[in-house]
Amino acid sequence: AVGQGKDDLWNKGGYVSAGRKSLVSRRPKLTEANMPSKEWCLKRLNSFDARDYHAPWYMQNPHVNTIVGALFATPQPPPYRREIFDTPDGDFFTVDFLDSRDKRRAPRGLVFLYHGLEANSLSPLTVRQAWSLAEAGFDVASISFRGCSGEENLRPGGYHMGFTDDVRQLAKEMHQRDPSRRMYVTGTSLGGNVMTKLLGELGDDAARYGILGGAVACVPTSDNSVIDGDKFAREVYSANFLKSIIPKAEKQWAKFGEAFPKEFEIDRVRNASTIGEIDDYYISAIYGFEDRFDYYERNICVGWLSQIQVPLFMVNARDDPFFDVNALPTKDDVRDGTVRLVETQHGGHCGYVDGLDSLSLGSIPGVIARIATGRKGEMEPSGKGAPNGWLPDEMTRFLVHLDDAYDNREFGRTEQISTVFEAEEELRDRCGTLEVHAKELQMERQRLEKEKSDLLAEKAQQEERMSAKQALMQRLEAIYNEAEVRASREINSALTSFLKNDNQRRLTSEAGDAIQAVDGVQREAGGSSQLSRIIAETLVTKVSSPMSPTKPATSPDQATLASAVLARMDALNAVCERLNLSNGDGSGGRISPEVVKQLLEDGATPP
Repeated sequence: AVGQGKDDLWNKGGYVSAGRKSLVSRRPKLTEANMPSKEWCLKRLNSFDARDYHAPWYMQNPHVNTIVGALFATPQPPPYRREIFDTPDGDFFTVDFLDSRDKRRAPRGLVFLYHGLEANSLSPLTVRQAWSLAEAGFDVASISFRGCSGEENLRPGGYHMGFTDDVRQLAKEMHQRDPSRRMYVTGTSLGGNVMTKLLGELGDDAARYGILGGAVACVPTSDNSVIDGDKFAREVYSANFLKSIIPKAEKQWAKFGEAFPKEFEIDRVRNASTIGEIDDYYISAIYGFEDRFDYYERNICVGWLSQIQVPLFMVNARDDPFFDVNALPTKDDVRDGTVRLVETQHGGHCGYVDGLDSLSLGSIPGVIARIATGRKGEMEPSGKGAPNGWLPDEMTRFLVHLDDAYDNREFGRTEQISTVFEAEEELRDRCGTLEVHAKELQMERQRLEKEKSDLLAEKAQQEERMSAKQALMQRLEAIYNEAEVRASREINSALTSFLKNDNQRRLTSEAGDAIQAVDGVQREAGGSSQLSRIIAETLVTKVSSPMSPTKPATSPDQATLASAVLARMDALNAVCERLNLSNGDGSGGRISPEVVKQLLEDGATPP
């Protein structure tokens, strides 16, 4: 047995590939980036060209259609390959695999198939559905509910209309074996309800784990008041189910009595005459429901439709003798789910006989024998089998339509849907966005580098200007020092020459003090100009404190005079150049008024 001791892969992101080579490895593995969107699912549902079922006049009675379809549409038994899966609760279930019969192409995907109440993988409708799928290119995993495979199970109970544990485990195991394989679900009657509830329970996780859609028919949409309330239905349909349910419960009680809940009463089960009583005393007691109404409310598929997030195709007949027509689901029940509801006027419960050529009339003796012995699910050993029929082929048509849409050639290119190709396009868009961003960053980098270069150039210019300024200051300081020395030298020379002048000696001897010498110089300069004042003050200093021609005076007056002379360096240079202070002409160096006047006119007056 396989499927035991594995981690719970139904926690998001928890699956691990078993490493087996995929039968459909050319298909992409589904990831978060390429899950089918709700819009895509609705488009696939609405684009399917559903056929209408036209019942022949002799099949418009729902009971006739139901009974004839169940007993006389018997196909050939398929070459199943059985595998047993141990369950975490210490029990097991069986799966019969049927490989694709279309050898022209690789298998489309794997379809999980569930039968109805008290049927099995060998029941006529289940086999016709398996053949229809295999001939269309699907691999089929036909699951038998616990206790329905012909082998007695190891725990009380077995299954009910909301028991999804086994199909969850199988889907997990198949996804482990090949994470890239697409998987679908299908079923009729109670099995269809289980598959619908499974998709509702999984929601978005269904596609994440490879389950990409499904097709169901004749699913319970109400309680069992119809099948139990009508006398014909109770005596024919309910009684037929009770023939196998009650003996099975008695065997389990005898074998596992201590494992049953304390509130379980086997006598109530033995005396049950309706399916409702079985749901009350057997199913609810074992599985912990308060009563059958709590059981129905929590498990009937109508309440799960709004949570389904992969395409689901549901077919129901308005004349189904098992359920209340007023309880058929509507768009209000679907709400945000991705479900397409199809109702046919006729069809009965899983009948949908579309003519005598859809029956296997050679199976009449075998049918009589089965009715007489009460055996269920026995296949005819020989003879021509019945064709698949309208209902199995219609559900298969939808799954083919859906699988074609998921195929690489359409998925993500022609239809613009969320697949690996859409993920590639999204990746390209992201790469383009990143390239644009990279270019923007490169431009920003270039801008910053240019700003840096400009700042460095400006800094260099500032340093160059600073260096030039320092050089200029040094040059100016040298010029200033040179001018100071030159001016001091020339002034001293000029004053020395002037002191030798006869007029200066006369002024000094006649007046005898510095003030008179100043007035005499002013008179000799021809006025009271600033120039004559500077010269006069210099003469006063020289007269008051005679100095050597080679050694400057050191008195405070002389220091004051030196500061004034240095502040007027340019003017004094011009004065020194223009004044005629030499003794070469024999005039004694007299400063004539005309010379001073000419200097004033030439702008030689100090500022």
